[in-house]
Amino acid sequence: MTTVLQGTLGVEDVLAGKEVRDVTPGLQHLYKDLSPILNIMTRIPKGPTATNEKIEWTQKDLIPRWDTLTTSVATGSTATVIPTGDGTSKTAYFKTGDVVMVPNGTMSATVTNIGVVTTVTANTSIVITPIGWQSNLAATAKTFTATTAGDKIHVIADASEEYSQKPTPKVTKDAQEWNYIQFQRVPYIIGNINMDKKKYTGPERNERRDETHKDIRIQGEELTVWGDRYYRAGTNGRQFFMRGFHEYIRAGAGTNILTNWSAGLTESQLDEYLVNGPGNTGIGSKNKFWFMSNDLFLKVHELGKTAGRIREPATEKFGLMFVKYLAPNGVTYWMYQHHLFTEDHAGYGLIIDPMAARIRPYGTQGVLRLLTEIQENDRAGIADEWQLIMSLEVSRIEPHGYQTA
Repeated sequence: MTTVLQGTLGVEDVLAGKEVRDVTPGLQHLYKDLSPILNIMTRIPKGPTATNEKIEWTQKDLIPRWDTLTTSVATGSTATVIPTGDGTSKTAYFKTGDVVMVPNGTMSATVTNIGVVTTVTANTSIVITPIGWQSNLAATAKTFTATTAGDKIHVIADASEEYSQKPTPKVTKDAQEWNYIQFQRVPYIIGNINMDKKKYTGPERNERRDETHKDIRIQGEELTVWGDRYYRAGTNGRQFFMRGFHEYIRAGAGTNILTNWSAGLTESQLDEYLVNGPGNTGIGSKNKFWFMSNDLFLKVHELGKTAGRIREPATEKFGLMFVKYLAPNGVTYWMYQHHLFTEDHAGYGLIIDPMAARIRPYGTQGVLRLLTEIQENDRAGIADEWQLIMSLEVSRIEPHGYQTA
């Protein structure tokens, strides 16, 4: 039966199939910079191509110049003291002829806190003889200061005798650090009919390719921060896991970790952390990247603004916008709000020194690649797959750092 419409025709009277929908082409994604850490780490000089599932590197420290005394000794013409040592030998850091100082000791006309090691009893004690006269060129030598358990002892330099044999040689033992590669895969499969279906968002294959590309980059970003090294026997072969920055820093348990900052972080506390921790100029570079949750960003910005340490306007680098914070010792922190530091990671911050870490691509596969049309021969459709395979080499952990609320 035919329907007759009378009078004015409204939008409700238009047959749905006749309408042309007003849909903006494309997809509107929430985040633009999904993987800023991976973006930077793959654009600064990468390490050599990894040729094994396990990568290794060698670390070397200088002989420590400070130790802690474990006993109290009265002042005297000599002092027999027991250092702490390296865990294997109490006297590991000392040799005969070392000039040493106990900074907390007394320094007067008759007493000195500087002496020379005259005897080393292996793994037991050292004997210190004071140096210096009680008055200029007088015959009476000063006595050595009294020491207390817990005092620090500082090795200044060697003082060898004329025509003496060579001093006892000492070097530090090399340390081997390592990590595994990790292999990540994100496939997408599109049926043959869906492939050619016209959509406002464009071809289905392009849409899936873009979406999965973002997904695998986020996975790589998460891994670079939170992963830990391990391997296990899987169904098809071994499964390798890569360690990220957080676990390397946490395992070091050094001054580069700041906890509970939300309890009331002050400008002086922040400066102390940055100068003595990851910003110590003796162990790192002058420019570091600081990825932060929103609340940590606001707190540091507030403190830095008050102290005149914030450098504005924001600066673009690697396609990202950074706000720079200048620490008291001249180290610049390039601050960036990271969208992943939310939920139970809210309040988190990660400092990365680009001179002390690098991404290691694996073999001829690079870091990230797209394999196309890998479906079975009789499959009616297309299968593509993003693959990310890499490892992280953190040459030293000291120049990096993290913060928790």
